[in-house]
Amino acid sequence: MAERPLILVTNDDGIEADGLWRLAEAMSALGDVMVAAPAFNQSAMSAAFTLRSDIESERAHSRIDGVDAWQVSGTPADAVTVGLRRYAPRRVSMIASGVNPGPNLGRNVLHSGTVMAAMMGYLRRLPSVAVSLAGLDEAHLASAARAGAKVAERLLAGGRPMLLNVNAPDRAYADYEGFTAARMADISMERLLDEVDERGAIRRRLVWRDDVEPEPGTDAAAVMAGKVAVTPLHNDLTRHDDLDRVSTLIG
Repeated sequence: MAERPLILVTNDDGIEADGLWRLAEAMSALGDVMVAAPAFNQSAMSAAFTLRSDIESERAHSRIDGVDAWQVSGTPADAVTVGLRRYAPRRVSMIASGVNPGPNLGRNVLHSGTVMAAMMGYLRRLPSVAVSLAGLDEAHLASAARAGAKVAERLLAGGRPMLLNVNAPDRAYADYEGFTAARMADISMERLLDEVDERGAIRRRLVWRDDVEPEPGTDAAAVMAGKVAVTPLHNDLTRHDDLDRVSTLIG
């Protein structure tokens, strides 16, 4: 009998986040699951690593029988690397990150800890998925996790090391308008607000923007139409079309 794939599930919201366990539960239908996640909320940490302080890790309470879990006192990227290097009992077949309660669409992927945790798998040539719910309705986390698992199943079967960013609309699975491949929107669908208290301290939060209209074919447009947006991402930020222009500029 063939060995089941081992899937490392992580997130950026911390080991206690419901979305993490919803995703772990959904992914357990595809293979053996282990969880390695930040001990506390590490949202918007992008691909940051801890360099100037100790990283502590320990076994965490698992909500799922048969799934081992560890919490890591660092960023999402730390959690993935520690999980892979220290706790994986055998070769990991896939990284699955999420479910994030809130979208990771358009330019927002650049600061997303959810997406960049999955990127850590892609950089190691592992098929990887990042799963987000484009809303905050806790009741729909399970639907987003189910959507992520469906995409992950196809990706595992394909055997190609891709990074797929999955954004599910804020509705029940039965109410989805389907799945679609979509490019990143060249806009941010959330605005960063600074709120200053009486002491002058700044607290930041993201709010959904209703003053922009995403282009057709983009992840944001798909989600707004009730579809699950699936976007292939990679780490090459080079603007290849401008290489000749730059050569002329500096030549």
